[in-house]
Formats: sequence, C-alpha cells, structure tokens
Amino acid sequence: MGKLVKVSFDKDQMDAIKRALTNDRPFADRISLSFALRLLWVKADLKEDYFVLDEIDYLEGLRPQSKTKQEEQFRHSPLHPFWHKHYSAPRHLLKNIGIHWNLTGGGNGDLLSMLREVAKTHGNTAVRWPGVVAHRLVIDGYIDRAKRGLTGDWIIFGKHSGQNYYLDLASHKESADSKRLYEKLRQGSAAEFPFLFD
Repeated sequence: MGKLVKVSFDKDQMDAIKRALTNDRPFADRISLSFALRLLWVKADLKEDYFVLDEIDYLEGLRPQSKTKQEEQFRHSPLHPFWHKHYSAPRHLLKNIGIHWNLTGGGNGDLLSMLREVAKTHGNTAVRWPGVVAHRLVIDGYIDRAKRGLTGDWIIFGKHSGQNYYLDLASHKESADSKRLYEKLRQGSAAEFPFLFD
C-alpha cells in the first residue's frame, strides 16, 4: 500500500485548478475544491466532465435548456436546504430507458401499448418484430424520457445571496444515506463556504 502524502494549495493555486477544470467559466470561484477534485476524477476516468459543466451552465443561465430533470431542493434534514440537479451521461442510458418503460417493475401501460401496436402493424411479418421493438424500446424510449427529463447522478449545490455554490457530485446510491452524504459535503466544502453550513 502506498504512503499518504500531505498536499497543500494556496488560494491562487486552488483558483487556478478550478479555472482549468471549468475552462474558465464564470462560476469557477463558486465550486469547492472537493467538487473540483470530483470533477477531475469524472473527467479523467469517465470522460463525463462536459455533461456536468453543461448542467451547471444551465443552472447559471449560460445555457437555455437542460435535458435532465428540474433541479430540486432536498426536503429533509440534514440535506435541506441544499439542492440537487441531475446530469446524465451515456452510462445512464439504460437506467433512463428502464425508468421510461418501468422495466424493473414489470412494465407499464406505455410498454404494453407499444408492443400491441407493433403486433398490430407488423402482425404478418413477425420476422421484423425484434428490430422494430428494439428501435422503439431503446431509441423512442430514450427520446420520450428525455422530453420528461433524464436522470443520472447529482450535482449538489447550495444557494446564498442569489448565487449557486457547487459542493460535490453524488450518485443516487450515495444519497441513500443522507447523514453520511451531508458529512461528506460538510468536510469537503464548509471551510470554503461556511455560510452554507450555519
């Protein structure tokens, strides 16, 4: 096992890291170092940083629309009054399709209607069914889901004096333990943005 090494940055170095990771976006000074490090991981390992930045651009009014679900404030303590906004990447594709058709719950009325329509339209040419069903299930399902708002992982932020402060990224799995997630946010961002944790 490797040795842990203590690393420290001065404010100018932290600001430079944040500006570099956000491509000099105007909100760079309102992301925590913790957020910046998570964004670096998302960029290096998943190549998904631009999905995150696109959603923040939307929250900042720099982008006219978003394909993900509307941002929401957490309703319960300890995460209230923080907010979350989804960002969606290709790895969330199957989850979004599954939600649209309720595949984990045995399907829904839309799925049944689609299958009946395929059977009715292509009843005499059953050899075409797999291709038509696959197209409607995946392509049409994803397009319809996008119209309602895609899901994915979360951008967690706080609001103060009319501005958003970006604390961290989190998966839905992490959100299952709200106390643990709050503690992660506090440890990663309270030193920079103490006014969000009063």
